[in-house]
Amino acid sequence: MTLRTPPSRRAVLGMGIATALASPSLVSGASSIETSVDPARLSGRQRTPLGLYLTPQAAFAALQRDSDILFVDVRDPIEISFVGHPEGLDKIIPLGIVTHQVDPQSGQYQMKNNPNLVAEFDALLKQQGRSRQDAVFVTCRSGARSAVATRQLAKAGYTNVWNLIEGFEGDKNARGVRALNGWRNAGLPWGYRLGPGVAWQGAI
Repeated sequence: MTLRTPPSRRAVLGMGIATALASPSLVSGASSIETSVDPARLSGRQRTPLGLYLTPQAAFAALQRDSDILFVDVRDPIEISFVGHPEGLDKIIPLGIVTHQVDPQSGQYQMKNNPNLVAEFDALLKQQGRSRQDAVFVTCRSGARSAVATRQLAKAGYTNVWNLIEGFEGDKNARGVRALNGWRNAGLPWGYRLGPGVAWQGAI
């Protein structure tokens, strides 16, 4: 028997949401996944060798249609705890964890890479009865860390990993606030409470 997240997962996503998609086009080989993203318009930090990209709105629509798509957030778990996360996640698998060391150039805390990223994705696939050819949606803050994670997964043999290019918080506006786009700013369902089995419990 295939293990899935609780039946309420997609129901929660559908409550009171009306999302307009901008003329999506169907991607060959992915019968339930439509995208309106033009890869030529993406920055290098968002690009992946698989070339599979979604806006949060399109990802939401695909998740509504197909409950077998896995949805993973690769941000630091503490970041997620304070900032929030999309409703309907299957798992948090961090690309890296924030340390207590500050980078003098950026003035921000440094990250320590998660060496078990691919193994943790593999474990999720096994738990859910999926393969490396099945669809996986990956998100982060703004589409950069999810792209790095997707590159690692593609190198390991994954073939159907989609990068949510705007992530959860989206891009910065003129005042440096992430308020232009992204899952949260699109009015899609999000929260702070994690469902059963979603939390990352590893160690680096």
